[in-house]
Amino acid sequence: MNYLAHLVLADDSDASRIGNLLGDFTKGTIASLAEIYPAEIIRGIKMHRAVDRFTDSHPVFKNTKLLLESKRRRFSGVIIDIIFDHHLSVHWQDYHHQPLESFIQDIYQAIDNHPEWQAGRLAEIFPSMKHENWLHTYNSIEGIALTLDRVSRRGKRTAQIADGIIDLRENYAQFEANFRTFMPSLLDFTDTWKKQH
Repeated sequence: MNYLAHLVLADDSDASRIGNLLGDFTKGTIASLAEIYPAEIIRGIKMHRAVDRFTDSHPVFKNTKLLLESKRRRFSGVIIDIIFDHHLSVHWQDYHHQPLESFIQDIYQAIDNHPEWQAGRLAEIFPSMKHENWLHTYNSIEGIALTLDRVSRRGKRTAQIADGIIDLRENYAQFEANFRTFMPSLLDFTDTWKKQH
């Protein structure tokens, strides 16, 4: 799952939300990260990694890869994560009690309030994320096109990611149905994970 999903799955605290977001920006063992971050941040990073493992191995997620043009399937994890964040945004009221825009502003404020918890790359991109309101752009197909294009420019071999927007437009209803099937199982998984950790 992409940024928005990890944030909505987190506990309702700055540390949990930032920790779940940091899972995309930190590398290394939990032991090494525990020397840098407090326990609740570490719990968020661990949860992020558990969610990623669950998602990547889920049959619905695997089947969703088949909706992508074969030449783009090597980037399927990235593309589907972003597409699923779009459908989460569109159906937000079914998964969170707080209005989306209010939730997003709370996230930006939390990150602003805790510069000491910003990993290198998060610190680099956060000004653009906030200024361009990346989390809100997931709500529209045009915003997803911009997101895929931005991600496609990260490396020399990632240009194909931008064309994931073609797959979304051609298979929109099926992506949506797959997301709606997958999300309840993800919520059940995270509820169980939280109780065990």
